[in-house]
Amino acid sequence: MEKQPVFSFNRRLLVNQLLFLGLILTSPVTLLSQKYFSGRNEFGLVVGVSNYYGDLAQGQNIKQFHPAGGIYQKYNMNSYFSWRNQLSYMTISGTTEGYKGYEFQNLNFQTDIYEYASMLNFDFHSFGTNINNRNQTPYALIGLSAFLFDPTRLDNEDVHLRNMNTEMRKRNYSRLQMSVPIGLGYKIRSSHRKHKGAWIFGVEAVWRKTFTDNLDDVDDVYPDYVTIRDNQGLGSAQYSQAHILNGGTPLYKGTFRGDTHLKDWYYFYGFNLSYRFTPFICR
Repeated sequence: MEKQPVFSFNRRLLVNQLLFLGLILTSPVTLLSQKYFSGRNEFGLVVGVSNYYGDLAQGQNIKQFHPAGGIYQKYNMNSYFSWRNQLSYMTISGTTEGYKGYEFQNLNFQTDIYEYASMLNFDFHSFGTNINNRNQTPYALIGLSAFLFDPTRLDNEDVHLRNMNTEMRKRNYSRLQMSVPIGLGYKIRSSHRKHKGAWIFGVEAVWRKTFTDNLDDVDDVYPDYVTIRDNQGLGSAQYSQAHILNGGTPLYKGTFRGDTHLKDWYYFYGFNLSYRFTPFICR
């Protein structure tokens, strides 16, 4: 008599068992997600003030704060992490006026900044997609942004400093630059209601570390006054050595005009308000 194998493989039985096990494992997750899922998409706005740190503002000059704002879309990945895409408009400015030892330079600037930023948001407490999470938390932001700027004189917006090539750069800087947004904030969520979304209010500060020293059009050293006048015109020479506009005499070529080791920053302080859409809450 032919011996029967100790173990007989039944493919259909195995498949049925795996399907049954999968159903058992996924059912609670499905039920919980239906019960607690509170929406992954948010749309919001930010309003506040902007300023900058660089060669013409080595402190928080209260006089140079300007209104700023933006709109954003956020995707909540889980209870702690979300991705935020934002369009912002800011204005920054600076001047040597009022700075002892630098005031004679008569250097100043202002520029509008148009920025697109994509940032990773980390909540220190569970605040994401579950309605049983906390309703308030501190958070941190980090990301990457691209921005446009075009510095002009603070006292004459018709003078575009980049076009003047005030330091006789061999290759002029680009108006399109990159920065790294780094921020901290605190937010509070309103109560959820069945089949309704929730409002989220926050306060935040976001600093942008740039890779340029030309937000203020001040970077390196003074060029020779006669050379820049003869090659680029009287306007370039005067706004390069702007103290001449106040009756000063030209400085020698190579005299420091700015700090070559100091990259510029710009930053935002303000509030944000967003609405989180809630597709469903079954229970």
